[in-house]
Amino acid sequence: MKRAIYDFITTKQGGFLSSLFRFLLTPFCWLYSAVILARNYCYKVGWFKQKQLACTVISVGNIVVGGTGKTPATAAMASLLKNKGFRVALILSGYKRHSNDAITIVSDGENRLCSRKESGDEAEMLARQLTDIPIVVGKQRYLAGKTALDRFKSEILIIDDGFQHRQLARDIDIVTIDATQPYGTSNLLPIGTLREPTSALQRADIILLTRTDASNINITDLKAELNQFAQNTPILESVHQPTSLYRLNQKENQDALPLTTLTGKRLLAVCGIGNPDAFVTTLKKYQPEAVELFSFPDHHVYTATDIHEIQKRRQRCHAEWVITTQKDEQKLSTFSIELPIVVLAVELVITDGDATLLAAIQKVLE
Repeated sequence: MKRAIYDFITTKQGGFLSSLFRFLLTPFCWLYSAVILARNYCYKVGWFKQKQLACTVISVGNIVVGGTGKTPATAAMASLLKNKGFRVALILSGYKRHSNDAITIVSDGENRLCSRKESGDEAEMLARQLTDIPIVVGKQRYLAGKTALDRFKSEILIIDDGFQHRQLARDIDIVTIDATQPYGTSNLLPIGTLREPTSALQRADIILLTRTDASNINITDLKAELNQFAQNTPILESVHQPTSLYRLNQKENQDALPLTTLTGKRLLAVCGIGNPDAFVTTLKKYQPEAVELFSFPDHHVYTATDIHEIQKRRQRCHAEWVITTQKDEQKLSTFSIELPIVVLAVELVITDGDATLLAAIQKVLE
């Protein structure tokens, strides 16, 4: 069922029945749009009040469901500001986490303090990458931010996936847009992947384009198009840069594999992320003999049945390696797997506009 819904809203499911369902759901799409527009208007005129925190708040979000690179962008922002000497903390919703606590401290900047199930996928992945930055999760981002402020005396809070969470006031709104599919399926939920109409981009202080190194896009034309929605908003460029390749459950070892090891290999790419095709595109840059994609819905929790299907798929396509993402790594590592699984680590690198970003942050801090 989850896969059918995923294929449906991403338009991967074709045919008469899918077209019929989209037609029947169109009124709900109109209703959803009306609710979003009304909510945004209430915030704009001050009928809905935002809560303020006594520090600088930077939101990193998007207008599309999953797959734009906002979490790697959050990690990149945090590292950049930490290296500049600021006391930084990350705030996340803890999507799909299992905990009775309203607020959970995932990391205090020295130690990880809870499990993946208690923190959620993104928070757990960020805690493994950013070992010196506190991370707090909670649906109420204001309360989570207040916890970080009280506990860690943070100067800057970075809110992951905060664009639609307007209850918390922010100083800078950064919106990530995947250059390969800037508006998702171009339809609003529930018949598409847009969380808000493209007109919402006028709220953005900075637009961060991701995957700008893709060969099938014209960045100049895309920037001109975005400028129609968000006039005079700075537009930055970035790429997803692979940093390392290692065997599942062996990241701590010193025998990381060279990225060039992928060249000439037959690969089965297994992932449960928002934009699986982008993962395949990244792999193809290393010229493997073949790449077959076996994708699952975003945030998928793997089962023993899934592992069995992965094994069968690998045999069928004669893959030498199963390759996965850091987001999927921990969920796959919970199984005792007799499969040659490797993990590709990726970071977001700003290639154009980092000075603009720092200038905007510095202006807020003054």
